[in-house]
Amino acid sequence: MVHSWLRGIHMYFYMVSASIRAQLQYRYAFVMNILGWAMTYAGTAVTMWVLLYSFGALEEWTFWQLIFLFALAVLSWGVCMIFFFHFRSLDQYIVNGTFDRFLVRPIHPFFHFMAMKFDVGAFGQFLFSIIAVAMAYMNLQLHWQAWQWLVFLGAVAGGTLIQGGLLVAISAVAFWTTRSERLYWVLMWPAKSLMNYPLSIYPRVVQILVTFVLPFAFVNYLPALLLLGKSSENYQPFWGFLSPLVGIIFFWLCFRLWMLGLNRYKSAGS
Repeated sequence: MVHSWLRGIHMYFYMVSASIRAQLQYRYAFVMNILGWAMTYAGTAVTMWVLLYSFGALEEWTFWQLIFLFALAVLSWGVCMIFFFHFRSLDQYIVNGTFDRFLVRPIHPFFHFMAMKFDVGAFGQFLFSIIAVAMAYMNLQLHWQAWQWLVFLGAVAGGTLIQGGLLVAISAVAFWTTRSERLYWVLMWPAKSLMNYPLSIYPRVVQILVTFVLPFAFVNYLPALLLLGKSSENYQPFWGFLSPLVGIIFFWLCFRLWMLGLNRYKSAGS
């Protein structure tokens, strides 16, 4: 069992390296892809600046606190894109009958599909988010202790698992319906967009949904409350510590759903 897992991990990283080498064949497109993503998120940051220039603060969140909140979400989304973003197109492989190839190779179908594309273009999101977090850290004059840095890293890991888990769950629907990508725009995109701003500006029902149903509050808002020393009427500070745990549980549930769908998969043939 252990030997099988080790062999699968070795093959996973071998396929990842092949994917990276393939993308580096077009270096101009590679660089422009990174810069394009970075500029896209920088544009959103400028929009926040315009908003705060007019209103001064948003529910007692200043500009640099909003930038930190936003950058924390972008950072984990960047990691998520590298490993899981292409799961949203799983339905195309099922409809075309090409998913079968993932079932006949000596690596688990889930890890095989995950290694199919290592999207290095997401490094543009790393570029923006790391710079934005650093600037917010300095402008807010933060001085974190070791445990706060651990909370920050835990939020990145938990946010990656939460967002990746939802992508995996969305892709699993294709095993039953053969179509699932539209769910990305119905579920994933709205939930991710909500987290650009503090949850306190939304109705209570929305806060409950993104905390207990689709736990996107643990991606950035709850850890940010703890790291920035902010208070909330509806959330206790210790909730910010729970992001990794929530991420692991949520991803495991989504993975089990994916495996359940895989077990009932029937080839569409050619």
